[in-house]
Amino acid sequence: MQTSPLSMTSDSSAGLDLQPGLKVHIARNGTPPLIEAADARAARCTLVWQAAGRGGARATLTLGSVAGLAARPLPATEPEGPGVLTVTFIAGGAFQPLFAGLGDGDYYLDDALSALVTAAASPAINGAARDLYQRAKCQELICEIIDRADRGELVPQASTSSLSLSEMERLMTARRIIATRFDEKLTLSLIGRTAGLNRAKLTQGFREVFGQTVADCLAEHRLTKAAADLTSSNRPVSAVGYSAGYLNNASFARAFSKRFGLCPTDFRRAGGQVTMAASTPVPTAVAA
Repeated sequence: MQTSPLSMTSDSSAGLDLQPGLKVHIARNGTPPLIEAADARAARCTLVWQAAGRGGARATLTLGSVAGLAARPLPATEPEGPGVLTVTFIAGGAFQPLFAGLGDGDYYLDDALSALVTAAASPAINGAARDLYQRAKCQELICEIIDRADRGELVPQASTSSLSLSEMERLMTARRIIATRFDEKLTLSLIGRTAGLNRAKLTQGFREVFGQTVADCLAEHRLTKAAADLTSSNRPVSAVGYSAGYLNNASFARAFSKRFGLCPTDFRRAGGQVTMAASTPVPTAVAA
């Protein structure tokens, strides 16, 4: 279960110089002090923690100038919700053209980037290494954002030819359900009902927006988790598969071998070192 980073500290803000020309402002329940030149480029990550039982955090990314971001209000929060967290990167000097190349716009942040936002704002460690850890997480976050933008993998906050803006929000909720509950027995009906989408919108939306099927997305999370467990623990292969959501050891071994080119046991012996050519995405059947 995700925990709101806002519950870990009182309302506060902090600024860090990451590199010459690259700063980050972290704020809770308030707008960060964007005091740099109005035409400087910025990237603002926002987590809105909703009331319990309503889908967890809604994570977004806004790209633009400092003046543009400062003029845009933060998303509204519910009275009973924990509030808003922002992590805002300000670019200058050599970083200015790099951020300018990202353009302007509003995007959704996936579960992995949302986790980085939380880690950057609320470091999991204390003591002498805390500051170093926080800076590293901030730099990892902005590097991942730039890399995904370069590869065209950021999902715009906009309607599509088949999905309204509200349906896009529900589609992102569906993907978050898979990312956080992949070890459960998920079905299309369960995912759609929880996210508020019918089966047609759910399946069509995944293909159109994410370029993959619901089964592809589910398999990606399950097999990534299994691969990490195989190389970091001594748990039996069957237990690894079960914890990743595979109820049958044979189906786990078959899916894993097709994905990584090695059976789970050989993958563990190789220390997880497989060639990209051997690594192939494989779908997991998702019941209706």
